[in-house]
Amino acid sequence: MSGFLCNTLRRSATDVQNSSFLLDVVSLVLVRGLSSSTKKISKAAGQHKKASTFRKLHFESPEGTPVPVVGFLKNHGFSDAQISKLITSLPRLVSCDPEQTLLPKVEFFNSIGITGPAFTRILTQVPQMWFRSVIKGLAPCYDFIKSVVFSEDRAVVSLKRAPRILMSNMQNSIAPNIASLRKFGVTQPVVSFLVSCYPNILLQANANFEKHVREALGMGFDPKTSAFVHALRVFVGTTELTRERKKVVFRRFGWSDDEILLALKTNPMFLMLSEKKISDGLDFLMNKMGWQRDAVARVPMVLCYSLNNRVIPRLSVVQVLQSEGLLNGDIHLSSVLIPTEKTFLARFVIKYEEQAPQLLNLYKGKLGVRE
Repeated sequence: MSGFLCNTLRRSATDVQNSSFLLDVVSLVLVRGLSSSTKKISKAAGQHKKASTFRKLHFESPEGTPVPVVGFLKNHGFSDAQISKLITSLPRLVSCDPEQTLLPKVEFFNSIGITGPAFTRILTQVPQMWFRSVIKGLAPCYDFIKSVVFSEDRAVVSLKRAPRILMSNMQNSIAPNIASLRKFGVTQPVVSFLVSCYPNILLQANANFEKHVREALGMGFDPKTSAFVHALRVFVGTTELTRERKKVVFRRFGWSDDEILLALKTNPMFLMLSEKKISDGLDFLMNKMGWQRDAVARVPMVLCYSLNNRVIPRLSVVQVLQSEGLLNGDIHLSSVLIPTEKTFLARFVIKYEEQAPQLLNLYKGKLGVRE
């Protein structure tokens, strides 16, 4: 083995460029032995720059024999980058029997409809899953999720969005949180929506999870609506201090606590935005465009849109239409900013192309489009 390592270190610069980073990773694992720590291997792997050397791969052990695990992974769709990441983060993978350890996972995920890029992404993202029992771990987790959402398709969607949930002890972690939702009156459709679309929320200790549920209920969110789920996302994803700092931004623009609460109940997700984005959005809408607080509070999701790509181009068009007397009456932000681009153009640009032919160029100019 020492001879192999010396030969590896003596390779010319040309040979190094034409070799595989993955070959080096596998060699390090085999030469140093599986007792080598992941930290050491990661440090050695980190000496290699970008993965531009992933080509002309011939994976062999120091004795010149193929490494079965590498061949198995390649045959099941894993890229060179994914294999190197797997072996670097989980060195003992190299020594396992592919048929006994790896194949059952491939068969399990295939059986529930997770194949191809989705499968390789999940197993690369959570490599410890290779060593989790299908019978005692993976299958019971999947069955529990399926029993909650009443759908195989929704269960698969949930696992794709939060694969780490398969490493959980369902009865000690996820199940208590599902029980808490039901205890506080969250209806089955809303539970199913949460588990399918935002399963990461459930990866909380039950005490913390119940605290966030109480916060959402205390703010007046109805547990029978999807808005409750979005509120829960905000409370799980932010601290009380962070939320308070963002409320301070609104107060600087003259908002009362009641107006902030109205916006929160309408769409709480704006509290996930940075303080700067909130400030920039309010400054443009209120100070530059003259929109009142209550108009923004009724449609707070407009703060989530890109200023340069959506808000400014569209409101610039509306401003011209109003200045030329082509738009009468109140114009709601929701009717301008929420529709798709195709709908917006039909309503506010194409409709007035004879009276205001400059609108399309104005719109494109604000978007930075050049013909």
